[in-house]
Amino acid sequence: MNKKSNKKVIVILGPTASGKTKLAVKLASKFNGEIISADSRQVYVDMDIGTGKDLAEYIVKVQGTRYKVPYHLIDVVSPKSQFTVGVYQKLANIAIQDVIKRQKLPIICGGTAFYIQSIVDGIVLPPKTSSQLRQKLNKLTLKQLLVKLKKLDSASYRQIDKKNRRRVQRAVEVCLYTSEKFSSFGQKQKIDYEFLILGLTWPREVLKKRSTKRLKVRLEKEGMINEVKRLHKQGVSWKRMDEFGLEYRWVSRYLQKKITYDEMFEGLNNDINNFAKRQMTWFKKDKRIKWVKNYKSAKKLVKEFL
Repeated sequence: MNKKSNKKVIVILGPTASGKTKLAVKLASKFNGEIISADSRQVYVDMDIGTGKDLAEYIVKVQGTRYKVPYHLIDVVSPKSQFTVGVYQKLANIAIQDVIKRQKLPIICGGTAFYIQSIVDGIVLPPKTSSQLRQKLNKLTLKQLLVKLKKLDSASYRQIDKKNRRRVQRAVEVCLYTSEKFSSFGQKQKIDYEFLILGLTWPREVLKKRSTKRLKVRLEKEGMINEVKRLHKQGVSWKRMDEFGLEYRWVSRYLQKKITYDEMFEGLNNDINNFAKRQMTWFKKDKRIKWVKNYKSAKKLVKEFL
């Protein structure tokens, strides 16, 4: 990297199962880069299969020699601890500065939209939530909402106007929808970088097939059920597992004999597809994203940017 490009950062984003990691690793090995993960669950130690860390993908061959592309913000905290978008923002900015200081190219890669937004925009705004969740919370009294908020986010509970139902419900909604504390949103940071944001996606039906195939491999060959069993033995409660959502929620229900294997597979597969749909809804709002179909088109854009 030359002097001119030393404040430049690449972002690779896209829905689950789109192949982001593979693309980011290829670009990192080509442009002397290091990867900074933007995944809200890959930060947790021992949650490897369910979060799709795919650590073997970081090993590439360069001129016949095996080389491990360096990565950051994977395996940084215990699953028993809470990790907020505010903490992510702080650690990711430290990692970016460190990579740039060593004259390398930071490549942010992941699918957690508000983690990416926290870096690119320097502020984390609470996202729009779902109308289903809103309708559900509409049925609760203000008193019930306050009880929920106190449990989900004590800092917001202390500061919020407890007579303002709309505000209280919004805080509860955001906590439930993002699995983040409402108080961790709205933190401003000065932006000192230039970003190239690349989005990787496929037609919806292709993405669904890729996702289902990947789920089968994780369950039948990679040992995802054993991973959840092991986490529970290590003291991660079923309630905490449920908070992680998707794979951890459905597999823990199956292990507790609440559902059959087939019910687990079908429910999880549907949830993953719906999650990918939500990711795309969020990403499509950002007009700065340049959508690419493969490494060749991504490489061309990165070259021009640098």
